[in-house]
Amino acid sequence: MGKLEGKKLVLLGERDGVAGPAMEESLKNCGAEVVFSVTECFV
Repeated sequence: MGKLEGKKLVLLGERDGVAGPAMEESLKNCGAEVVFSVTECFV
């Protein structure tokens, strides 16, 4: 059981950094539920 097991995640990605869907894909097997994932441009 990992630290994120049973947790709900909100993922905020950045256009020039790590995108939201990339974080979601890498975290999908950790046991957490992604409730919101987005990629924004922070200028």
